[in-house]
This record gives sequence, structure tokens and C-alpha cells, in this order.
Amino acid sequence: MRLPRPVLALCLGLAFGCSDADEDGGNQQAMGGGAGSKPTGSAGGKSGAAGQGGSTTKGGSGNTAAGSPATGGGSDDYADARIRCVDRTNELRASIGLAPIPRLASAEPCVDGQAKSDSETGEAHGAFDACVDEVKGWRGVAQNECPGYASVESALGGCLDMMWAEGPGGGHYDNMTGKSTHTACGFYTTPKGKVWMVQDFWTK
Repeated sequence: MRLPRPVLALCLGLAFGCSDADEDGGNQQAMGGGAGSKPTGSAGGKSGAAGQGGSTTKGGSGNTAAGSPATGGGSDDYADARIRCVDRTNELRASIGLAPIPRLASAEPCVDGQAKSDSETGEAHGAFDACVDEVKGWRGVAQNECPGYASVESALGGCLDMMWAEGPGGGHYDNMTGKSTHTACGFYTTPKGKVWMVQDFWTK
């Protein structure tokens, strides 16, 4: 979807109760929405709140990678989860005859930073623009987010499958079935043990 300047946030999906309880163990938190295509030509922007999708046009900010387990040359606690996130997305795509999206491992530290930032602000897609330029010359970018899950396992299973279950026209599903050429999954676990998972998609 192409948007004029200034960028407008477009709310796409329904707010499915996909995540576990929020940080205080109270209200159910909806899964994060997909920030739709961000075609070349306009200023940056971000999607709406959790459970909504948004579309913006090119011109986002630079890269950030705060607190990423994948940085610093140490072991990556989320190495297996990153592979499984991309593999599960591609399994779902294959179920309707779509080709796999290659994993962009070099972008994972940045996407970890998005997950950490969003967990701290409590705003899904709050750091949407931070990693857009991980793919130089991109024509479109998109994002799905799973905020405040009880575990990595519940995010990988419940959230990804719930997004897929939206079907055509659902913002998350449309991101998962788009013509993306790269994808990367980032993770952050809060001090209270809640997992935030972000999946970015790029089209070049």
C-alpha cells in the first residue's frame, strides 16, 4: 500500500488475544500488529497499538541494537528460536504453495533492540523504523510483533499460528504471505520474565 506524505498509520487486523498476561499479570494483551509495506518515497512512520497493523512509506531512522543477546561476540541464547521463527513462517507459507523467505541473520541484533525497546515502552511497533535500513535499497518493510508472552515457546507456537489464522486480509497474515525477500526474528526477555518477539520483513 502506498501512502502520501505525511505518513499515515493504517489499522488493519483485529485484536486477537494472542499473548499471555501483561507485565503485571493482569489484563490479556493482544498480539502486536503488522506494520505493512513501507514503499520508497515518503517519510518514516510506525503502526498503531498492539493488535493493529499499519503501513508507512520509506524514510525511517537508522539502526539500533540495544541489549541484544546476539551482540558482543558471546553466545546467543535465542539462536535456536530465531531459526524456528523463520522456519515456522516458511512452513506456513509452504502450506499454500509460497516460496520460503531467507533468514537475514545480520539484522537480528537490531531486531533484538526493537523487541527490547518496545518492552520498555510497552508499545508494540514503537521502534518500527529502527531496522529498516538493515537491507540497503529496500522497497518495502513490514513487522509482526508478539508482546509480553510467558515464554519463547508460547510466542513461537501460539502467536505465529494465531497471526496466520487471521487469513487473507489480516495484517499479520498478509505480512507473512507477502513477497518479502528477507526476514529476521528478534527476542527480548524482560526482568519479569515476559518475552517480546519481533519479526521484520524486507522486500528488495
